[in-house]
Amino acid sequence: MPKPPPSDKGAGEPTDPTLETGFEEVSPDDAARQDAQWSEASDTVTKPLGERELSGGDADDELPPPSRPPRRVSRAVQLGAIAAAVVAVAVTALVYRAHHRHEVLEKGLARARELIRLDTRAGYLAAAQVLEPLVPIDTLEAGSLRAFALAMLATDYREEQAGQAAEVLLVEPERATEVPPAANVARAVLAMGRREAGTAATYAARQGGGPWAAVVQGRLALLAGNPNGALEPLGEALAVDPKLPAALAVQGDAFRRTQNYEAARQAYLQALEGSPSHPRATYGLAKLALSGKAKPDEAIPPLRRLLADRDGTASNERARAALYLAALLGRAGDRAGAQRAMEASDLAGPDRAWLEKAVAEEELSRTGFRTVDGAPAALLSASDDDPYEPPPPPPPEPPKPPAKKAVAKKATKAKPAAKKTPAKSTKAKKSSSKQKAAKKKPPAN
Repeated sequence: MPKPPPSDKGAGEPTDPTLETGFEEVSPDDAARQDAQWSEASDTVTKPLGERELSGGDADDELPPPSRPPRRVSRAVQLGAIAAAVVAVAVTALVYRAHHRHEVLEKGLARARELIRLDTRAGYLAAAQVLEPLVPIDTLEAGSLRAFALAMLATDYREEQAGQAAEVLLVEPERATEVPPAANVARAVLAMGRREAGTAATYAARQGGGPWAAVVQGRLALLAGNPNGALEPLGEALAVDPKLPAALAVQGDAFRRTQNYEAARQAYLQALEGSPSHPRATYGLAKLALSGKAKPDEAIPPLRRLLADRDGTASNERARAALYLAALLGRAGDRAGAQRAMEASDLAGPDRAWLEKAVAEEELSRTGFRTVDGAPAALLSASDDDPYEPPPPPPPEPPKPPAKKAVAKKATKAKPAAKKTPAKSTKAKKSSSKQKAAKKKPPAN
């Protein structure tokens, strides 16, 4: 190693090592001593206040350790943190929105089912309105349920536009891998409205239809003239939902047509308890009252309720209510009340004339209820589908007496004349004998 150049200072003057190497050379002993001092200073600063006081040292002599310079965060790290925060907020918002949408959907479906349960025109209309904004969220379940409500409006209340809207809504559910049960029941109802009994029965019998599918099956049996066959599916529906008004009302019709009048009365009353404006149950109870199988006081209030509901009840349903109400009031001797009931129907012309004729027939028919034939379209109702039964034939005339008996009577009447005839012949014989004797007697001289 080459020697450093000689210094200008004297030989006896100590030299500064930093001038030669650029670093201060510290001996091992000095380095150990400095480390110990550094550790002691650090411990002193980090000690709690109580320990520092107990140590007895002077606070001025204890210096804090030198502070380290703050670390700088890169721009990329800052942007990444901001992006992560934004993503977290977005995910939270999406989760909340999905949860909110799910909650709104569940509440809307539950409310729609409650309204559909009433089985009335007002209930189906309200359910369709509740479900309309939910269809974009859930085209399968909400769309199928809304299609069912619209199908009932088309079938039972003759609203053709509702039926067309139901057909559109059923496109997506029927393309699904698993068709929702409400879609099958809606299709069955539409087929029943078109009198396609086979198609309606096929869709109603598909798995998972539930109580409403059983109600459709019961109605199809009634339309086919088989009330006994309707009782089995209706019993299955009521086993699942014992207070379903639609099932109770159709069951009441089946009991009434099989002459189980008290069971029919109980079914109608239970249906009206769950749905006070149910048309089928209202008409069925009125028919029992006209037949003397129920009290008029039970049948008249529901009829008045239907007749007064101009907004929620269709005009044809109100006209049917006016028919039965006027007939019951007329039988009770309330002619003015019967007239007011017919006026409240808002019918005019031929429709009003038929209503008056039907009221007179029902009022005068003391043997029981009988459907009046020839109802105009304004008074036809799917909730009043009793088949027309012609009136019984008049009693036969008494049999005429046989022909032999008539001849015998004539002979007995002719006998007295026959008795007189021999007397006349005897006189004739006597006169003829006298004439003969006179001829034989010789003339006198």
